[in-house]
Amino acid sequence: MSPDPSLAPLHLALRVTTSPPASSSQPRALVAGAGLTGCLAAIALANARWSVVVVDALSREALCRRQRAYALSRSSLALLERLGLHGNLAAHLWSFDELKLLANHGRSQVRFSLHDLRPPSTAAIGCISQHHPLMALLQARLAAHPRITVHLGVSWQVEAPRPLPDLSTNAADWDLIVAADGHGSSLREAAGVGSVGWSYNQSCITLQCRLQSAGATTAWEVFRDEGPLALLPIDANRTQVVWSTSRAAATALLQTDTATFSRQLAAALPGNVKLLELLNTPQAFPVGLQLARRFRQHNVLMLGETAHCCHPLGGQGLNLCWRDVDTLHALAQPVGRGTRSVNWLLAAYGRRRRLDTWSTLLVTDVLLRFFANGQPLLVPLRAFAVTLLRHGRQLRRLVLRGMTVGFHRLVG
Repeated sequence: MSPDPSLAPLHLALRVTTSPPASSSQPRALVAGAGLTGCLAAIALANARWSVVVVDALSREALCRRQRAYALSRSSLALLERLGLHGNLAAHLWSFDELKLLANHGRSQVRFSLHDLRPPSTAAIGCISQHHPLMALLQARLAAHPRITVHLGVSWQVEAPRPLPDLSTNAADWDLIVAADGHGSSLREAAGVGSVGWSYNQSCITLQCRLQSAGATTAWEVFRDEGPLALLPIDANRTQVVWSTSRAAATALLQTDTATFSRQLAAALPGNVKLLELLNTPQAFPVGLQLARRFRQHNVLMLGETAHCCHPLGGQGLNLCWRDVDTLHALAQPVGRGTRSVNWLLAAYGRRRRLDTWSTLLVTDVLLRFFANGQPLLVPLRAFAVTLLRHGRQLRRLVLRGMTVGFHRLVG
């Protein structure tokens, strides 16, 4: 009988000394990757009584430097609350209580409001957070937590089967290794866990600007033939734009002067929304769909974008990653108390994350192909779908529930 590939040993070679914590009374985890999801996973494990070491090749300054804003759904806000982070972040969150969806060049429109939440809410559909205060809070919590050790700005790589002398740590030395090093994860590839997926031949251009008539508490999702355009209010005067277009068009746009870029962006905005000013330099990143073939290999767990990537349509990407962390936190608690084994956690994690991951990737892919498509035959179908949403409160509630807590929870 051939050996089970999931039991193949891994060696994580680090150019720092990262021996597992000496205490044997607590389970020990190594988190590879200190992005938003990796940091949150480390905090979740430490709060569940694990000893955690976090490593990343980027420095603290580089990790905090990114100019982005994120739409945090109700599931993400609930996780921040459970981990004791929401109170410190509250001053940096901007709530939105309305979501406008436009299709067919603005001729088909539907509005989601607080009344479409189930149960109805007087709070918010979601919140917008800028990257810097969010990452700074997570980094500060990592540094202050007594169960977490952090190594940032270190070179690290994965090797198998032979470790580097005096600079390596064997995967068997750790109860759990969390691969949170992103969609190009070297740890996932070294573990022999491939991925499947495809490119959309699109890039997302991100920037912040000042708009007129966009609504200070209104988020927008505008489906254009070239790709969706999202407008996320950061505060009363600033909006995060996430503009999807072809890779060739994105490259050309970033090479134009400010005046030309502004004209192109103004033409892409909804008809009643006016561009007043660009507030930072536009940046672009390619988008596609990717899914790891397995969520675990031996004691290595694939988390966040290491396990899955989708189009940022509807802000689903980060919120899906954080639901991974939510599941990990729930499973890590009985292991931290000594009532469950790490093997139980690894097996249960895959079962619990499968439906949410698959459904989110499927829904975002179908919506992108259906709404962001110049095919004339789809125009009346899109108009009909939006009409159903506009006149069907129960359908709006189902869609909004899927967007805010996960499409796997549409039933119940």
